[in-house]
Amino acid sequence: MTRTAPDAAAPDAADADVAAALRRSRLFEHLPEDDLAALADASRGVDLAAGEVLMAEGSPPEAMYVVLEGDLEVSREVGGSEVLLNVCGAGDLVGELGLAHRRPRSATVRARTPSRVQRIGADALDRLLTHPASARAMLLAATRRLDREEGLVRQHERMAALGALSAGLLHELNNPAAAVQRGVARLRTLLSGDDDPDAPLRALAGAVPVPDDPLARGDAERALADVLAAAGVDRGWAVAPDLVRLGVDPAGLAAALAALPAAGRGRAVRGLARSAEVAALLEEVAAGADQLSRIVSGVRPLAYSSDQSLADVDVHASLQQALVLLRHKVPPGVRVVVDLDPRPQTVQGWAADLALVWTNLLDNALAAVDPDGTVTVRTRGEDDAVVVDVEDTGPPVPPEVLARAFDPFFTTKPVGQGTGLGLATSLAVVAQKHRGRLTLTSEDGVTRARVVLPRRR
Repeated sequence: MTRTAPDAAAPDAADADVAAALRRSRLFEHLPEDDLAALADASRGVDLAAGEVLMAEGSPPEAMYVVLEGDLEVSREVGGSEVLLNVCGAGDLVGELGLAHRRPRSATVRARTPSRVQRIGADALDRLLTHPASARAMLLAATRRLDREEGLVRQHERMAALGALSAGLLHELNNPAAAVQRGVARLRTLLSGDDDPDAPLRALAGAVPVPDDPLARGDAERALADVLAAAGVDRGWAVAPDLVRLGVDPAGLAAALAALPAAGRGRAVRGLARSAEVAALLEEVAAGADQLSRIVSGVRPLAYSSDQSLADVDVHASLQQALVLLRHKVPPGVRVVVDLDPRPQTVQGWAADLALVWTNLLDNALAAVDPDGTVTVRTRGEDDAVVVDVEDTGPPVPPEVLARAFDPFFTTKPVGQGTGLGLATSLAVVAQKHRGRLTLTSEDGVTRARVVLPRRR
């Protein structure tokens, strides 16, 4: 329940304190003293507990509020889910647009922390607008807030639509990937049967290391070819290179062939080489299916973002998924270093939103890094927070770009490149939704985006 401040024993002193608090806001700093005092006298303080709603979306506009202490969250329902649009702090004004338009509230405002606001009635708005400086400050603040909030709403709607399409695609991809993995496992079982003609020779594979030196490899091929010729294997020299790649020992091969009937030795040797080639192909197919499954797992949080709720998020798994998704964007010669805290690191948050942050930061780093440069992903666990650094050794970021990096829709990338998610969106996810910090620095040859996430929201 909202609580109106009790009457003070000294009204004049209380009004003076309120006037001084209002004066700290850009909206009222140019008001004449008489008008400011009248505004303070006509307003009243309201205390809010953490989580308490000040204004509900769709409710009629009755007043506007100046934040004196604490933080207020501004959210709107979009597509069945609540989207955090802004966090207002001391000196910010909320509710003035609904009051000016005489329209129902377009968003819900609730206290993130214990807060105190000053309630200003509708009649005070006309008084403010008669002063050009205050009217200009109000217009500027409202325009900036609208740009930010509408940008976030549009971004959420686009991601929700993309997620709905992606969810069906992921289902179609995951089923054949799983089928391929099951087929590979079954083929391995069939190929390892004891009734295969090459089964007696299969244990020879991997007996000796495969030579790296071309001369040593040639000597090994001649040694195996001599063993095959002595055993009566026709055209044994043709399969000798395959046996070297399998790591077959000449002495072991001679003993194994001696135990086989002379008529079946050639078939057994060629069957061993063929089975090895099939096994290598199976490993390649299995690796491709496994990679496809990892990509599906990485995209799944994004596709089902609208269905997710607050939960414990494995930061390391989330980062690894983002690295898998962006592997195709790693330029030739660029090294990606992953330096993760050896301890598991989890935070309370939204997996899909954090996945977007990592994807955006990594995409920016990979786009900026020099050829033969390095992109580093590093985590560090602290008592009450997890620190994530995404670094690149690209050219230094100019101060004028750093100053605008978090502006909505600001980008240095050409049209058609990048993820379409600017640092402003990432900042909103980290700072507003997860109550963390996102900073960007560029010094000593390293550009670093640092995210600090509290373990508990």
